[in-house]
Amino acid sequence: LFSYNKDNFGFDAGMRFGRFTMARGFANAQVGQYREDIEGIVGTTVSKMGAWQTVTTLFLAVGAALSCAGRVGMHGCAPPGWFCALF
Repeated sequence: LFSYNKDNFGFDAGMRFGRFTMARGFANAQVGQYREDIEGIVGTTVSKMGAWQTVTTLFLAVGAALSCAGRVGMHGCAPPGWFCALF
């Protein structure tokens, strides 16, 4: 009574497990693509922030030199007032 469908059940079990492992492989590959996308976005942000950090450092150095003219450590005479007012 129970043996008539035993071969089909065994075949279906193998196919089911193959489908399960294939789906897991696809899911893992999809997560890998997401990680690559996030890595690319973060890499772009880091490179842009590196450029802005350089610009900001130079801006702060020039601003300190203009606003602290004549103080200890700053060489040269004070710039004109209108030029200091820009900062």
